[in-house]
Amino acid sequence: MKVVVFGATGKAGRTVALTLLAAGHQVTAFGRNPAEIPPHKGIIAIVGDALNAADVASAVVGQDAVVVSLGDSRNPIALRLGAKRTTPPNICEVGTANVIAAMKAAAVTRLVCITSYGVGDTRDRLSTPYRLWFWVLQLIEQLADKERQETLVKASGLDWTLIQPVGLTDGAATGRWLASTQGDRRKRTISRVDLADYIAATLAAGHHLRETVVLSGLTIAERDFA
Repeated sequence: MKVVVFGATGKAGRTVALTLLAAGHQVTAFGRNPAEIPPHKGIIAIVGDALNAADVASAVVGQDAVVVSLGDSRNPIALRLGAKRTTPPNICEVGTANVIAAMKAAAVTRLVCITSYGVGDTRDRLSTPYRLWFWVLQLIEQLADKERQETLVKASGLDWTLIQPVGLTDGAATGRWLASTQGDRRKRTISRVDLADYIAATLAAGHHLRETVVLSGLTIAERDFA
């Protein structure tokens, strides 16, 4: 399968690109900074801006599936304190709108979009500690952007899957997770490697079309039981 990953210079996007390559897919990594695109000879690198519709369109042509992993990697507290912004606050909304338009023009239908637990279908499931944590980290702006992103994806008419991971970590792969279409979760974290493995499995199987999936890690006891 030919897959293009948008946001391949972020931690999650890079991990997804490398995992898909290891699974045997032909991977195109799209990002603004060529130095941060996974330096692997098997990955096709495209330097471009998701806010530029022409850049996006050229990357989508000829693909079988698209993975969107857009977001702002800058520390939100630093931004509030005046740090220079390198990513616009609507990167998820506008970038995804460009992706959807490009997919329709190129007759590509399969879309996997990484958003966040606590928006859209799971907005009302956030516990008070979670809401406080988001407030402390000043993530309101980013979550609002992902809300708009999810709205666009759901209205796209494509064969989409929205993946809402809980807190992402640099932990090792466990090979076990809870993928819930009912908004349920277990641990408050999951590793980026497990997220990438789940995306690879979902693309291969064609599961969860037009569904929102909450992805969370399992405790050691739950993994052993599974």
